Amino acid sequence: MKHVNYLSLFLLALFSMSLISCNDDDDKKLNTGITNQSWTEGKPLEISLDNDLSVSFNAAAKWVASVASGADWCKLNTTSGTKGKSTLKLSSVSTSSTTDRTAKISINVDGYSPASFEVTQKGTSAPQTTEDMEINTKVDGYLRKMYLWNDEYKTLKPDFTKDYEAFFYDALGSLTTNTLDKKPYVGNDGKTYYNLYSYIQLLPNISSTRATKIADKELAYSFGITGITPISIGTQAEYTIYFCLQGIYPDSPASEAGLKRGAMISQINGKKISNSNINEFYYNMLLPDASFSYTLTEEVIEGGYITGQKEYTITSKATYNNPVIFSNVKEDIEGHRIGYLVYSGFEAGFDQELFDVFKEFKDKNITDLILDLRYNGGGHTMSANLMATCIAGTASQGKVFNSLRYNDERMAKLNNKREDEFFAYASYPNLGTSLSAGSLDLPRVYCLVGNGTASASELVINSLKGIDLDVTLIGEKTSGKNVGMEYEEYTVRDNTYRVVPITFQCYNAKGFGDYENGFEPDILMDETNPYNEQNVFYIHKDYGSNEEPLYAKAIELITGTNPATQTRSAAVNTLEGRKRKLPAIFRPGHDGMLMPARHAE
Repeated sequence: MKHVNYLSLFLLALFSMSLISCNDDDDKKLNTGITNQSWTEGKPLEISLDNDLSVSFNAAAKWVASVASGADWCKLNTTSGTKGKSTLKLSSVSTSSTTDRTAKISINVDGYSPASFEVTQKGTSAPQTTEDMEINTKVDGYLRKMYLWNDEYKTLKPDFTKDYEAFFYDALGSLTTNTLDKKPYVGNDGKTYYNLYSYIQLLPNISSTRATKIADKELAYSFGITGITPISIGTQAEYTIYFCLQGIYPDSPASEAGLKRGAMISQINGKKISNSNINEFYYNMLLPDASFSYTLTEEVIEGGYITGQKEYTITSKATYNNPVIFSNVKEDIEGHRIGYLVYSGFEAGFDQELFDVFKEFKDKNITDLILDLRYNGGGHTMSANLMATCIAGTASQGKVFNSLRYNDERMAKLNNKREDEFFAYASYPNLGTSLSAGSLDLPRVYCLVGNGTASASELVINSLKGIDLDVTLIGEKTSGKNVGMEYEEYTVRDNTYRVVPITFQCYNAKGFGDYENGFEPDILMDETNPYNEQNVFYIHKDYGSNEEPLYAKAIELITGTNPATQTRSAAVNTLEGRKRKLPAIFRPGHDGMLMPARHAE
């Protein structure tokens, strides 16, 4: 009996131990092994596209985490961990959804029941594709392929929602390696600012006329004023700002109204030109974007004194501005026949007009040429080739006019050899003819230049120097634009945009292309103060006049005699005044060094 009792007690103890063990296993299965978690059960955490999400917890043992199937948009940056304090990191790896979406995250601690929580991402409205976004996408693709500094451009993360101008200029303006495109200038306040040669343009909805085999004559709204020299006359305490007109296009609203080179404009629409309106008036007079009228008040200055006023009302209109501003031939000057050409822009649509001038020069058998490029900011390189070839004539045949360096990717396809372009003596494609009828065969040329002489103008100078033509520069240092553009046009919805980024650097036949600081003149002369007098401004005189100082100096170099009179009636005392500094104005469509779109393949 006693033996039976011992056996019963043993079996009862064994059963109790088994029961306790089973209860421990059940408790462990009900426990997740996670404590001090940063989420609240039943309350989803929110995750966004831009920011990662971190959750923390303590684990009783090793653990692994996973995302439920169907939630591929949610990525676990941490998928496992060890016992103790742990952090789980998550991120969204795809674009936002237009509806809310949820992902279930599971964490399994060894020997414990799975834990889980949810994360949600709020839906966003589908972004509306704007016209700016469409053109920005096309421009971005072109810059990535063609921009001379595309390697740095590709590191940008541009904002495609910006308006097309902000997108273009903010992106290129933010780069640091594009120093041949982004040029500094010092403002009136003494601070340094930057201009980009590259530009983008919304083309006006006005027609163009095919004038040559390749290029159109492009209509543009214009008053017919080629350029402006702003000048202050007076003391720093009290002064008057004038716009001295550099030139007038023939057959333009300004020429029809009777305005001439050298007119000193003091008021516009009855308002004096002031610091608050100078920029607006300056750009509107040179680049009106619609048809509107201005009434200009000219101060008539004689002998350095104001002797009266004249008023002119001019209305901008869509017009073709012929860049051949003035040309003539003066015969029998000390045994010379001297041709003179004032050319404001290399616009290939007017190549026939330019070629006609050289044919006239050849017919009159000129012995010397004065080429006035003072205000010529550039244009089509093909027109520069036409000009340079006609000047050099047969000496240019078979020789390199220009060679081009592109970005590294494009150069690799050319085996890192620059692309040569030759003088077009035998056949000029834009006119479909030989240039022999305008061939001057001159050994030298006298160029009138200034800080507005840029790009294709400098290309003519450099290319002629490259074949050892004697090029004498008279005036001030040139701009220093040794890079050019291959432009492309895109039509988006009802508008056409022209994107014109810098895509190449050019070199002459001798391999010289490093003139980004400009060409120094052989004869240094400031046309606004040719005699280096203190506080004196010389009003621009008529082209081809013996009173025009740079032209007279060229005549002197050719003949040995300066034809200028000793009177200096074109001068006005500026006292403490000065020439005003304004940003260089690159006129979209023809300033720069432009290549036809065939180069943009």
